[in-house]
Amino acid sequence: MPDLSPARRMFLPRSRQRGCLAILPLLLLSMPGQAEVVFKGLSRTTEKVVRATVGLAGESCGASDARVRRLYRRADTEIRQALEVYGYYAPTIEKTLGRDASCWQANFTVKRGPRVRIRSMKVSVSGPGADDRILSGKGARPEFEVGDGLNQRAYDAYKVSLAGMARRRGYFDGQFASSAIDVYPEKLAADIRIDYASGTRYRFGPVEFDQSVVDPDLARRFVEFAEGEPYDADRINDLYTALLTSGYFQGVEVRTTPRPGPLPDVLVSVALTPSKSRTWTTGIGYATDTGPKIRLDYRNQRRNEEGHQLELNNQFSEVLGGSSVSYRLPDGKRQDEWFSINMGYKYENPEDSRSAEFRLGLQQSRRRRGNWRETRFIDYIHENYRVGDERGNSDLIVPGISWAEQPLPLTGRPRRGRRLNLKLSGTDELLGSDTAFMQIETSGKLILPLGANARLLTRVEAGWTIKDDFSDLPFSVRYFAGGDGSVRGYDYKSLGPTDDDGDVVGGANKLVGSIEFDAQVYGNWSAAVFADSGNAFNSFRAMSLKTSVGTGIRWYSPLGPVRFDVAFPLDSDASDSWRIHISLGPDL
Repeated sequence: MPDLSPARRMFLPRSRQRGCLAILPLLLLSMPGQAEVVFKGLSRTTEKVVRATVGLAGESCGASDARVRRLYRRADTEIRQALEVYGYYAPTIEKTLGRDASCWQANFTVKRGPRVRIRSMKVSVSGPGADDRILSGKGARPEFEVGDGLNQRAYDAYKVSLAGMARRRGYFDGQFASSAIDVYPEKLAADIRIDYASGTRYRFGPVEFDQSVVDPDLARRFVEFAEGEPYDADRINDLYTALLTSGYFQGVEVRTTPRPGPLPDVLVSVALTPSKSRTWTTGIGYATDTGPKIRLDYRNQRRNEEGHQLELNNQFSEVLGGSSVSYRLPDGKRQDEWFSINMGYKYENPEDSRSAEFRLGLQQSRRRRGNWRETRFIDYIHENYRVGDERGNSDLIVPGISWAEQPLPLTGRPRRGRRLNLKLSGTDELLGSDTAFMQIETSGKLILPLGANARLLTRVEAGWTIKDDFSDLPFSVRYFAGGDGSVRGYDYKSLGPTDDDGDVVGGANKLVGSIEFDAQVYGNWSAAVFADSGNAFNSFRAMSLKTSVGTGIRWYSPLGPVRFDVAFPLDSDASDSWRIHISLGPDL
């Protein structure tokens, strides 16, 4: 018989290859099929476990009678063992075995009987970990409790989870001092005992970098833990994420090496490879606020070893566009604290107004407690504008400060999250401005889960201007409402106080709110219903909110959520009975 090993088979003559391929279907047809084994009386999950346990379920029609009957006799024991995992210790099993001309068949009807339940449970952590509020807190408790049906798989999964959490918290020498399930089938009771002896918590050791990409002092800014602090794997993950998203590095490898001893610690080794320093990004899109638009962006992520960055952004559409350039350099103690020099040109062409502004500014960004970021800035703004029939030029020097709560990294469709912002800005003739004013702006978004696949999304936005003569203010610091991200059902910046000709000229104050219910319907698709309300106005006494309701669909694409909404304004004086809104952007 010829040798058909893989090393020889690839050199067979073409005629013999065709012959082998010709008989392949015949060989497949002649292979015996798999016998039918049916289980009745079990839930879908339990049946999967039973089927995986019973050896008979995997036999083919070609198995010998002796083997089939041997496995058939053993199946009772295997079914009982599988059911004991879920607390069923007294099942009754009826079974039949038959054979026809083509194959044999087996049927099992199972009545699980009463279930053993947890009578008592003692779960504890001993050693130094007993004082660790995370390892011993509510988040580390098992999901099962007294009175639940016994589930040995959940018990085993909890032990794995507890040991894994301990290692992430730095208890590398931890082990289970005792763990057992005492089952009393006649009493339908089980007692669970788990005691995890944590051992000593390791501490962070030295951090060693293997890189020649940026200045060593800049690389060390990414390390936000000190040698000697208690070890926490989440902080290692934060280090990895910050390095990878900085734009400086293409490859990031972080290794941790526990080192036992009188003062046990963890050596952290970081190896970095450079990213491509220059990137160009182009794109086209569409939104109902702006119409068709095109983007062209350039970024130099690493101009030198000190980590300076240069960014150019260009966006053009009929309604809104402009160009900007930003040069920023690391500033402060942390890797995400910057000093920036910004310059740009921006134009806006809503229905009743026109604006063209040049802006030059300085900005300093600092991280504060929690996820809060503080930004201090001063801008010079030169603007040519038309608001209704009023035309003007304006020169402003505007200092200000803002605080923003940065959301944690979120998925494409986050189930929970929030974002808060507060901004104070203003100017005076003493600074060289043409006018004087002060503004307070705040906004917030909140996402809450509802059931398994639904969410509640809310947002609010408010602005307040302190100014004696509002007509002196240029277009860029007036408030308007309406549009995709404001009050849907109304055109972009079409809401606000009007002049004698009915043209919208903007207001000194603004208040906008929205509530939305979003439910996943299939894959990356969701359906939504919403209500928006808001307006711009000059005084709270004259405030008249415009409201709309609508429905929409969302596609969570790789580039972010794409929203298609149909909104119906409830105001009888609205210019349209309904409007379509298409927008792209994250939920927070």
